[in-house]
Amino acid sequence: MAEAAKRRKSLGLIVEQYAPLVLSVGSSIAIYVLAPAIIAKFEPTDGWQVSSLYGAIFNWSAIQTGFAFGVYGFVVGKNDGFVQEIRDKLAMRRFLAYVRRANIGGFVLTVMSLPLTIANPPISDPQSPMFFVVLGWFGLFLWTFLAFLRVAYGFGKLSSVRDQPEFYGA
Repeated sequence: MAEAAKRRKSLGLIVEQYAPLVLSVGSSIAIYVLAPAIIAKFEPTDGWQVSSLYGAIFNWSAIQTGFAFGVYGFVVGKNDGFVQEIRDKLAMRRFLAYVRRANIGGFVLTVMSLPLTIANPPISDPQSPMFFVVLGWFGLFLWTFLAFLRVAYGFGKLSSVRDQPEFYGA
């Protein structure tokens, strides 16, 4: 029984650590395979606008980076209660590493989005270098989004633990 629980826990940790990367790489491969159909949706008659994609991801990356930075500041700056009690634990170090990675990824995504938003390059040829630049950028978006969800979930768990009021005795 204890062995099965240990295996489930280690499997959960592997999913927690690697799911954003595996899902974003897998999605990027799927986008490449389905590129002709996806590119066809960006033709002027179908209504999808590549400039809207660039702008939406730029806006989202700026918002999620701000949130992740706020979480990092809150957790690092809190010096009492539950957070202080778990500060030196492996789970907290792991959580802070996730937050740092989400911040760095979000910052890189925001900076990469600026020239795409301004230049608005087309994605009409799946063999062109610009297609691969946009595909890499979109893969980074997927990774940062999933990393952000991991941070938001962890922060929700962390912030749901109530600090115990001080007990002065009876």
